Amino acid sequence: MKIQLKKTVLMTILFTSLGLAGASAVRADVIDAPGSAGSIKTVNAGNVLTDYSEESLNTVNNSTPQGNKDRKYTKYKLDPTGINESNSYQTISGSSQTNMLTTKFFLPDGFNVSNYQHGNFQSVALDNDNNIYFVESNGTNTNYGAIVKFDLTKLAKLGVNTDINALWRSFDYFNPYTAEGLQHNQDYDAAYSKMQSDFDAIKTLTNTLNKNKSYQDNQENWQKNAQKWYYSWKDKRDKYQKKTSTKYSYKTRQNAKKIVKQSKAKMAQWMKSYQGHKAKVKAYDKKLSSIQSQIDGHQTKVDAVKNENPDMFKYVDIAQTAQLSPQVNIGHGQTLTFNPQNQHLYLAEDNTLSDLKTTEDNVVMEMDPNTLKPIRQYKFKMLHDNGSKTSNLQLHTLAFDNDGNAYWGRKMGNGYMFFYGRLDENSVKFAAGSSYVGNRGGDSNQGVSVNPANGRLYFVSDDILTSVPANLVRSGKFDASDIHYQAFNSKREFESLAFDQEGYGYLLALWPPELMVSSKPLN
Repeated sequence: MKIQLKKTVLMTILFTSLGLAGASAVRADVIDAPGSAGSIKTVNAGNVLTDYSEESLNTVNNSTPQGNKDRKYTKYKLDPTGINESNSYQTISGSSQTNMLTTKFFLPDGFNVSNYQHGNFQSVALDNDNNIYFVESNGTNTNYGAIVKFDLTKLAKLGVNTDINALWRSFDYFNPYTAEGLQHNQDYDAAYSKMQSDFDAIKTLTNTLNKNKSYQDNQENWQKNAQKWYYSWKDKRDKYQKKTSTKYSYKTRQNAKKIVKQSKAKMAQWMKSYQGHKAKVKAYDKKLSSIQSQIDGHQTKVDAVKNENPDMFKYVDIAQTAQLSPQVNIGHGQTLTFNPQNQHLYLAEDNTLSDLKTTEDNVVMEMDPNTLKPIRQYKFKMLHDNGSKTSNLQLHTLAFDNDGNAYWGRKMGNGYMFFYGRLDENSVKFAAGSSYVGNRGGDSNQGVSVNPANGRLYFVSDDILTSVPANLVRSGKFDASDIHYQAFNSKREFESLAFDQEGYGYLLALWPPELMVSSKPLN
């Protein structure tokens, strides 16, 4: 399958002075325009759902605080010339803890990928290295959009943590769809001509750096796999070593010795594999350090040019922290998530809000977080016999825990039910949790997310976050006391939730689009 750029995007150059009379011959992009996604490997998994009966599910009769069920929102627009104050929303009565959501930064109308942009962000994800990802939708009925990646550590160094408007203003400053933005792009072109060779070298080296990071990630995954199998065979050796003693029969001892010998051979094999991948990981560390040193050398020369126009380059520096994916089919766009186990991003292409026809497939794209290019896509059905007919359930939410277990959820009457399983290169399978939340405090099914710090699985509705321990979702053995809530009275549209490694919640809210962060880890 090929995912092509939309025609309008092919005609648009990001952050350039295209169309201006007298523009510089050097055409400079403040950030790289996304290219084509190219060909993508497809995994056709067939029907992956272990069927279930609604009547056999255990309803957990919980008492929940209420979020915003009427879908009437408080909306406003940011003032491009004035001061935009931070928003803060305190948890309300019935919540499981006292907490507060506060603006971390406002998001722009878009990242200038398309003139369809209007601040329609659909989901947020965080990885293990403090990078944050957003899905920007081209709008209703397009099903196309892009994923943008930011390094939060870099943004903090550039002052975004202390200026909630900085990110928004940076992209507005270079908006090519306004006359003022086009002029700023022309000014950047003139400066770019002085540092083109160094800037191009940085781009090339950065791409090389990201590719080598991906190669290193693969080696680390293979190293972990080798370690797993080494200890598996070691356990087997230890188990049968005990049976080689004289207290066992001759036949048992001989069989045990044979298994011990086989286990030792396998241990040696997997240890060799482990050491080989470990050495390659170390070699990549050295290679990555060398590439970074080259980047730093060119960056010193670039910085000299930047010092000639510090005000403009303040915005350039912030904008250039963005890394864009190709334009892809994002579906509804609310399923972007990070799998900590294989360190990849996932996005379901749910082009309708209903379930699928039995002849259709769920389509989930797996992406490399370093290059933001698709790795593979999964096609599968989730057939469910509900007595009167067979349904084909569609993914509209998706999340992973630290061990790579996959989860998604859907509304069930007045409640909410979870599904769990695997979704990776080794296995695609799902089953319904045998217990479900009997009463939900919100109407919308905006997304699910796993908190890596406490292992809880959250589902997001407007003005309320509801969670259950992920291991109890899998076992089906949770009761009302296991369900936690963070409820608010913001009247904002809650789009998506992500977590850092300490358990702080990062909420994507509309309108205007902004990223909010909790005052303490969510419980």
